[in-house]
Amino acid sequence: MANSIVALRAYRDGLHLIIKPHLSITEIEKAIQEEISRMNRPLNGASIQIDLKAPTLQEEEMAYLRSKLKETYNLTVREFMVASEEPAPPPIAAAPTTHIITQAVNPPDSRESEPSRIIPYTIRSGQTEDFPQGSLIIYGDVNSGAEVRAGGDIVVLGALRGNAHAGMNGRLSSVIIAMNLVPMQLQISNYLNRIPIGEKSRGYPEIARIGKEDVIIVERFVKF
Repeated sequence: MANSIVALRAYRDGLHLIIKPHLSITEIEKAIQEEISRMNRPLNGASIQIDLKAPTLQEEEMAYLRSKLKETYNLTVREFMVASEEPAPPPIAAAPTTHIITQAVNPPDSRESEPSRIIPYTIRSGQTEDFPQGSLIIYGDVNSGAEVRAGGDIVVLGALRGNAHAGMNGRLSSVIIAMNLVPMQLQISNYLNRIPIGEKSRGYPEIARIGKEDVIIVERFVKF
């Protein structure tokens, strides 16, 4: 069951850790441990943004939290942000359970208006996951010999070693993101990118998208 103190969410610009106000650092630390333990796999090596609501934490508490997340979970804090009065953008993933999130956000043709399907397990060799209605978010790996296809984006919170086809309905703005991007083949819309055999992980999250030269490019993922 989700706790009421912190929430780990995957947004379009990456992972966010949302912390409620009026809490001690001890309460926050315990709640983070519970939230991360709910995940099907550790987010080892990922980067996160910490969203705080006023009154915010003290400078020394933020420094402690940054150090603790790195030391305990190998999570790198990109930045601390104090939430404004504007509502946060809808997440692409909420909790690690298999379900579909339908978001009614204007404009209707934006990413935020399409549904997302969450897969809370590893896709194994010989398996295929299709979701032409929207984006796929996978809390696990996509093993070699497996294939995932989505009408929107594909986000793998693990290693992508198999084949991935985003924008299968022709959407050229679709992207493929993975914590460890070493696939056999990437495809976005009708564009293909076959990865050389033996390609090794760079050790940081990467994003594949269609570049200016109408080819799929892969680069370090920081934010959109």
